[in-house]
Amino acid sequence: MFNIINLNDPQIWVAVSFLLFFVIFGNLIWKKFSSFLDSKINDISQEILEASNLHQEAKALLSEEKKRLQGLDNEINIIIEEGKLKAQNLYNESKEKINKDIIKLEKSAKEKIKYLENEAVIEIQNKISKHSIKLTEKFLKETLNKEDHSEIIKNSINELEKTLAHKNKFIQ
Repeated sequence: MFNIINLNDPQIWVAVSFLLFFVIFGNLIWKKFSSFLDSKINDISQEILEASNLHQEAKALLSEEKKRLQGLDNEINIIIEEGKLKAQNLYNESKEKINKDIIKLEKSAKEKIKYLENEAVIEIQNKISKHSIKLTEKFLKETLNKEDHSEIIKNSINELEKTLAHKNKFIQ
């Protein structure tokens, strides 16, 4: 068996020295390497835990912001509804006021028309009266003589005295 192994071969001594090195220093290297790996595992675990905590905080913040957004949406909807109600009330009030103003204007216009009609009737009556008086005067001047004229004046005076006497009875 030793014949196969040639002790003068440098490869064998490199292998033996490599094995001796790991047997002597392997335990020390293994402890250092395992403590290095353990610390890395602990660091990674801490980072995972921290990331998980940050993830949970982000979820909580997201949930809180969603609730706040929902609250703002509700407030916006309430404000919009209140605005619609106010606008409808304002529209109704304006419509009612305009209708009242229209009724007032119609009434005022009717009163003005009635007044103008009365004024026109009075003016027409005055013109007719003046024209009738002129025509009557002209007719009387042309047809009546002085005696008939005096007779009409006397009758008018008598009628006037009777009317005044009758009014005086009621006044006393």
